[in-house]
Amino acid sequence: MNSIDHVGIAVRSIEEALKLYRDGLGLRLVAVEEVPTEKVRAAFLEGGSGDGARIELLEPLGPEGPVQQFLSRRGPGLHHVAFRSAGLSDRLAKLSGCGFQAAGPIRSGAENSRVCFLHPKTTQGVLIELVEP
Repeated sequence: MNSIDHVGIAVRSIEEALKLYRDGLGLRLVAVEEVPTEKVRAAFLEGGSGDGARIELLEPLGPEGPVQQFLSRRGPGLHHVAFRSAGLSDRLAKLSGCGFQAAGPIRSGAENSRVCFLHPKTTQGVLIELVEP
């Protein structure tokens, strides 16, 4: 793992959430895009620390999808922690060999990345995303 890539936060409305993260906390809005594979609209924000770690606001695109299910069950809040990972396939194989279970296949993610999630039932209750830029 190289470093934390981002922390994902499920929100009902990116525009509403920006009032806190951009306007209140002063984070800079870097990009907004739709990620059809995850059925979300994602907004990336960063601070001025230069460490590269960002906040990703996740707004569902419709009544289905994992983020909408999360919001329905738990409401807005921390959704996942994402780590940058070179050699995603090898990393996933190593994690699987250590007993960690993927929550689906490697797939396309935001910003032309490849992503895979680790199921929280095998990661101390935390949904972990692996991101290969």
